[in-house]
Amino acid sequence: MESELVPGFFYKDSGRDITEHDLDIVSDLWTIDGHEVYRGSRDPRYTHAQVYWLYSEDLDRVGLSEHSLSDQADFRVLWFRDTDFGTFLQEDGWVRGEDIWSSLPRAVFDRFVNEGWTTPTTFLEQCLHGPARLVWPAMLRTPPDVYVCTTCGRRSLSPKQGCQMVAEPLDFPTTEKVFFVDEDMIVHRPPPTSRVWDLLIPQPQPSPSDDSQEPPETEQQPPAQTLPPPGPETPPRTLEPPPQ
Repeated sequence: MESELVPGFFYKDSGRDITEHDLDIVSDLWTIDGHEVYRGSRDPRYTHAQVYWLYSEDLDRVGLSEHSLSDQADFRVLWFRDTDFGTFLQEDGWVRGEDIWSSLPRAVFDRFVNEGWTTPTTFLEQCLHGPARLVWPAMLRTPPDVYVCTTCGRRSLSPKQGCQMVAEPLDFPTTEKVFFVDEDMIVHRPPPTSRVWDLLIPQPQPSPSDDSQEPPETEQQPPAQTLPPPGPETPPRTLEPPPQ
């Protein structure tokens, strides 16, 4: 998940268990965005904001609230979704389908398995000379460059000895050939309104010298949220892991 208070900062901890620093913390039950949750203590690992993990009534970690260092009342809430893409983009509607292998011809499947091209990165490496592209959640955070040999035209995700290579951004020749996969090579389908395409294929900005262009709209930051008080009828609860 990307921080909404500090864009460019990413939360990589997506575990659902209670964090160690939240064990035995007494917490009230809060209602946030229609979810009833318990809030843990401030996570000392993060210094860009005051970060608190949120837990369901079953004490599964379901999201976090991040508060400005200068103003505790200025905060955002991020939720875990059913898929890694939905969580990263904070979007509902991502659909988890079958693994990518089921869509390949048998001969292609056999070759990829025999050659060991079975991870998102090694699979994508074999697609660089054609229109197909694989995208996985970590790629949205750090898009890879493609290294192209100026002599022989070889394309690779890493520099190769013996070639004069230049780095170029990874292109996406056709959106119909973009496959969103997780680390298990399961294909995910984005909702029609997903902003994932804006991240992969940014729209060109108008030239500042073109006076006929309308001024570009500035991106609106999500509004600060107000944390409602916990219900008085709900007693505080101690956060502890379920019995083994």
